[in-house]
Amino acid sequence: METLRLLRDAIDYIETHLQTEIVIDDVAKAALSSKFHFQRMFHALTGFTVTEYIRNRRLTLAAEELAGGYCKVIDTALKYGYDSPEAFTKAFIRLHGVSPSTARKKDVKLKSFPPLSFQIQIRGVTEMNYRIVEEKGYTVIGKEVIVQSDPNDEVPRFVEQIWKDGTHDAINEAAGREAGSLLFGYHYDFAEDGSKRYLMGCEFPGDREAPSDLTVLELPPQQTYVVFEGYEAITEDIEIGTGIQEVWRRIYAEWFPSANFEQVEGPCIEKYYWLDKRQVDSKSEVWIPVRRKG
Repeated sequence: METLRLLRDAIDYIETHLQTEIVIDDVAKAALSSKFHFQRMFHALTGFTVTEYIRNRRLTLAAEELAGGYCKVIDTALKYGYDSPEAFTKAFIRLHGVSPSTARKKDVKLKSFPPLSFQIQIRGVTEMNYRIVEEKGYTVIGKEVIVQSDPNDEVPRFVEQIWKDGTHDAINEAAGREAGSLLFGYHYDFAEDGSKRYLMGCEFPGDREAPSDLTVLELPPQQTYVVFEGYEAITEDIEIGTGIQEVWRRIYAEWFPSANFEQVEGPCIEKYYWLDKRQVDSKSEVWIPVRRKG
């Protein structure tokens, strides 16, 4: 696939510039992609941010040079982009568990972070249902949390918490909706360190005043979204949102690499709907803001 070849080109660019300043915009250009889309794709496919990957590769090469050798720590630090031995030592210990000076000794265990490679995997998976939608902007009200690392762990815990502490019902009440109505999830403010904000909320009428303890989020006035469908049977053993994780994985692993669209800045939305009055089965959708490439 062309996208996988371009990702390999980006990795090659990083490898040839590990001893010089690397600007993420330039890495994204090597993949013929926008900076925002490249960072989201890279993190979704690898589990690392681009910055983390570059840092780990530099520290791997630095450890190889220091291992059993006599090169100065300060020279190695400067070679791999660190302004001071102190900053280099702190990062080195975080990855390798030992200081740079200790790494120069014999029989010291160090970690190796090899260059990434991308390969095509042919699997008998089911088709993905999607549609392209033009959506007008609107105001959202809800409760937010900062997701630091693993959304598959942090988001479900947050959702369970607001169900139990009454915040879910309070949001519906503030928006004039029935208690128990399903809220939507909004991912936004994506940072280069991989963190983001996640808000559980709903559309907020313009004739109401938002409670001060809730967050107000404005969606763009005109946005194109790609929308993917999911389905979940809700039982006592399955929480709302379990199936959505697989939808997210397939979007970045299967759809984006072969599509002529790229993600743009703006909130991504998880929408949930009850399929019957028993509130047992639900339908889920993932909405991602996109634009056509080129």
